[in-house]
Order: sequence, then C-alpha cells, then structure tokens
Amino acid sequence: MGANMGRFTVLHYLGTEEDRGGILTVVRGLAGAGLGRAVVWVAPGFRQTREPRLKLWRRAGSEGETIDVRAVWQAAGVAWGLRKMLTRRRRIFHGHSRAGLLVGLWLRLLGSGRVVVSIHCHGRRKWFYRWAALVLGERLVWLTPAMKAHYDVGARTWAGCQRNFLTEAAPGWEERSESKRRVRDNPPYLRLGGIGALVRRKGWHLVIEALGRLTGEERARVEFWHVGSAENSAESRSYAEELRARAVALGVAERVRWRGEEASSAALLGEVEVLVMPSDGEPFPMVLLEAWRAGVPVLAAASGGPGELITQGRDGWLFANGSAEALAEKISGLLRGDALVPARPELPPAEPVIARWREIYAEALA
Repeated sequence: MGANMGRFTVLHYLGTEEDRGGILTVVRGLAGAGLGRAVVWVAPGFRQTREPRLKLWRRAGSEGETIDVRAVWQAAGVAWGLRKMLTRRRRIFHGHSRAGLLVGLWLRLLGSGRVVVSIHCHGRRKWFYRWAALVLGERLVWLTPAMKAHYDVGARTWAGCQRNFLTEAAPGWEERSESKRRVRDNPPYLRLGGIGALVRRKGWHLVIEALGRLTGEERARVEFWHVGSAENSAESRSYAEELRARAVALGVAERVRWRGEEASSAALLGEVEVLVMPSDGEPFPMVLLEAWRAGVPVLAAASGGPGELITQGRDGWLFANGSAEALAEKISGLLRGDALVPARPELPPAEPVIARWREIYAEALA
C-alpha cells in the first residue's frame, strides 16, 4: 500500500440485499488487490454466496436503486451516523451505486473529507450527477469516457475515470479453450453464452429474436447458454416467462438453455466460444473482463463501455445497438468463419488501475 499510508479500512457502501452483480465483483477486486481492509455494508438479510468472502457489516441503510426524496433522507440518516466514525480512525467511505452516491454526498456536505464515490450506472437524472460532480470533485470516479459523455461532465477522455480490473488470468483457460468445439471445426458449431439477471435492460430478447432470424441450417449449429435468474420483482419474473414463451414461438427453445444462478462465471466461460452482451448502455461490465480472462471473445451491442473497450476482430465484435437483425448477421458471419479470428483476448493490465486507487485513497486519508 505504500509505506506512508499504513493500515486503513475502506467501508464499501452498496445498500444491497443480494450477493450478485458486477459491483460486488468490483469490491472483491479492490479487496483482493490489498487496497485497505475492506468492509462491506449490506442489508441485514444479505447472504454471501460467492468467493472470495468479504467482511460484512449488516445494518439497515438506504435503498440502492432509486434517487428520490425518500432515498435522499434515508441517506442523510446513514451519513449522520457515519460522520464521526470516519474521523476517529483511518477509515474511508467508498460509495457504490445510487445509494452510495447519496450517502457520499451527505458526508461531503457534512464536512467529511474521507469520501470516494464510484458511479456504476447510466442514470436518468443527469443534472443530479453533474451537481454531484461539482460537490465531490475528483472524489467522484467514472468508469469510462462514454459515461462522462452520458452525463456531459467534461471531455470524453479517460481523465477522472477508473476502469474495472481483474488481477490474474484464470488458470488453465488455454487448455479449456483448445478442447472446445470451435466454429471452424467440421461441422462448424457455435455455442454462445450469456451472463446476467433476466431483466429487460440486459437485452436477452434480442438474442432470442436473432436466433429466430437464422436459417434452419444455421440454427441447428448454434446454442445459447445463459447463467442468471430473474430478480425479485414481478417485472423481472414476467420478462423471464416472456423469454421462454418467445423462444418456443420462434422454434428455438431447443437451442436455448437457461441454467439459472451459478456461484461463478468460470464454468460457463469454459464451455462457450463467444460471450454475448446485448444490453443497452452497459457502463463497464465485469463479465467482459471475466470473459477475456478466460480467453473468450465478446459480441456486444455498440453502446456504453463495450463500444469503447472492444477492438473489432481482436477481442470481440460489435453490433448495432438494439438490433436483433444486426446480431443475427454477426452470428451468421461467425458460423461462416469470415468474422471469427483465432483471437485469445488479453486481460488489460491491472497495475496502473490499482496504483491510481492507492493515490485516490491516500488523498482521501490526507
């Protein structure tokens, strides 16, 4: 951590109730990189299901996914209780998600300097995030230049951005990759993978529609395996039923496998040739890095973070955002072999990102 920093604790605030999603993967990465002693504030009913295990602080907090009057005042109560705790010892508040942003803003307004906030979403209330950037200054961290452009906060450069990172390559991915049925094999065959919650913003219906647009011969040589489940909401459960019904209606149900929740993405990434990310405006998906770590190229909608991160033909491909037709054309090209290269994506180096996090935390402690 640097001789001048000593021991310190980072309280990661998410307001989350479930051990799922990319933000907790980010927190695990920060903890694994030795960036302070990580403690994660979670809801009382939170059940830890993934590795590595995190030190948890179970307390009621503010709601995680909404910025409204109720959430603002809930966050004020949380911040009031935290303000003295941050001054007594070497502790830093690191807010994630909308709830973390609100608490971080209140702490800053109450005079606390040990505050850092990461933005992981493309929110609708852009004016609020622009105001937050004025209040928090360099302590507000964006993921990509595309996110800065979304909120119209400065030039579309990497200044002020901290990309997500993974620290090491998954052992043995080369062997798993060689054992897969590649699309260049005889007969050519393609297994697509998808990872994420069954919610409409993830765009899984585009994959089903794209499969339905393939010719019968192409369809027989493609599968789509998905890991994830519906969220605890009527809207998400309805969407999951809609996906299954649409697959039946298009005659592709036998080509789709819904595997449900799994503790890790490793098993799926060891079994697929390409990971599909059809979501609109995904800021910086951790699953993209996990795929690259496993040597799996990514086929993603040309929006948000993937649009800036993927190099066409080297570590993945992009298709027109929101277009099932464009996705189907890409899949057809992969089956023909004219778009697929024997790519083995390389994980971007983590060291510069970790070094910058050390600087950010040091500035907060100072």
